[in-house]
Amino acid sequence: MPSPETLVQDYGYGIILIGTYFDHYGIPLFLVFGGIAASQDILNPYGVFFCGFAGGWIADLFLYFLGYKTGLGYWMQFGFVRKLEKLINWTHRAFQSHPATLVILGRFMFAVSKIIPPFAGMIRYDTRRYIQYSFAGNILFSLAYTLLSLSLGNFIINTLNPFKITNLLVTLLFILAIIWITRKVAPSKTGPS
Repeated sequence: MPSPETLVQDYGYGIILIGTYFDHYGIPLFLVFGGIAASQDILNPYGVFFCGFAGGWIADLFLYFLGYKTGLGYWMQFGFVRKLEKLINWTHRAFQSHPATLVILGRFMFAVSKIIPPFAGMIRYDTRRYIQYSFAGNILFSLAYTLLSLSLGNFIINTLNPFKITNLLVTLLFILAIIWITRKVAPSKTGPS
């Protein structure tokens, strides 16, 4: 059986890419683990940075075009969205006055970083500008977390010395396996019968 380090070398970049695609709701754990692995010379820091950037940017663009396709009018028919009318109006005004700030810095606001892209699409914010701002925001986000986890990687590993890097990587792989199994086994939601 291959060692955990070999598994991370073989699949680490793909895990970072896919993990960053789905992870916009908290600390980007896949990117952080990638930076820690790069600090141990298991992964290349440039590869970690690029995969983290690409995963986040692809996710932002997918959500933008999903919002663009459906439009705000479609979402306003739902009661829970209508309850957010004040927040929607504030966000709409923010897009008119400070769109670059909202999109770029919004990438760092974990609780709302997945709300901004579809909302930009829903209000039909200029596609070319959104793509540029999202590109810049994801570059900065990936760069910040890659550099931070790369520079603190040795400290984190030494702090977790009893666990060693092998245990940390095995734990990460175990968590990924559990997530994959859960998605395969969990019944999909269906409409009322």
